[in-house]
Amino acid sequence: MTALPSSRLALNPIQWMATDDGWLDPSKAPEPAEQLALVKKAGFDGVMAAVPSGWSVSQYAGLVADTGLDLAPGYFVCRSDGQDGKQDEVVEDAARIARQHAELGLDVVGLGLSMGTAAARLAHPAQGTDPVSERLDAITELVSRIAAAMTTEGVRPALHPHVGTWVETDSEGRAVLEAVSADQLGFLPDTGHLAWAGVDVRALISDYADRIPFVHVKDCRLTIGQQGREEDWDYKKIVRSGLWAEPGRGELPLVEILGALGNDFSGWLMVEVDKPDISDPYESAVASATWMRATFGGHR
Repeated sequence: MTALPSSRLALNPIQWMATDDGWLDPSKAPEPAEQLALVKKAGFDGVMAAVPSGWSVSQYAGLVADTGLDLAPGYFVCRSDGQDGKQDEVVEDAARIARQHAELGLDVVGLGLSMGTAAARLAHPAQGTDPVSERLDAITELVSRIAAAMTTEGVRPALHPHVGTWVETDSEGRAVLEAVSADQLGFLPDTGHLAWAGVDVRALISDYADRIPFVHVKDCRLTIGQQGREEDWDYKKIVRSGLWAEPGRGELPLVEILGALGNDFSGWLMVEVDKPDISDPYESAVASATWMRATFGGHR
């Protein structure tokens, strides 16, 4: 067992949303009470914060507490490329999500870009397709505005590079992180998305370890990613072909990668399996929790 003694184990239960075409459909997920009970039963300490539509924050927090789970940081999607005139709307929405997190007792939230603004990268994923320095500058400015709005509410966002978005590659992630101060912007690495994009994940985590409040942990099969790159498959086809896997079922050296966090890491290890290798979502969650606990330990 590799000890990360203060870390805790959470799940973003998106395997219940996975579709056959390689995408996500939130309507597939069980009702909140049932899903939270399954997350707890599977062996997780916490669940990613996500207040259901139409629910009050207190109603959601009460249900999570009643289930015996703790809340781990949620995620905000920036649905603008910084050049489309939607920037003010996005910043207002970011502040709202920050206030919601603060009410839940959280002081961190993930921050990623929408895949919907980067069609070229969905068609040719994990290659840094169509890089434009002016667009990255505009995105960086918008991220800085979002970070300022969120930290004003007492919640620091953590940048989440993601395949299929305009912050996908090592150089793009580093550019944004270097441009926005650490007190305003943390770093949320995703082991699978970074590896698929060709990043030296351990090195990137090591370089920004002091800015990492939590990690998205997934496994993947880089051989499939490479085949998709060579044969010019799109995002969905690569996912459908078996790219993603539960921790321990793919090709990533997760022990080595997460070891870069250091033994004093006190954040969440949040399992996130975009499309499960195990077809039953609950069994996917059980396999994930079992492997993570056997490998890294964690509180119960």
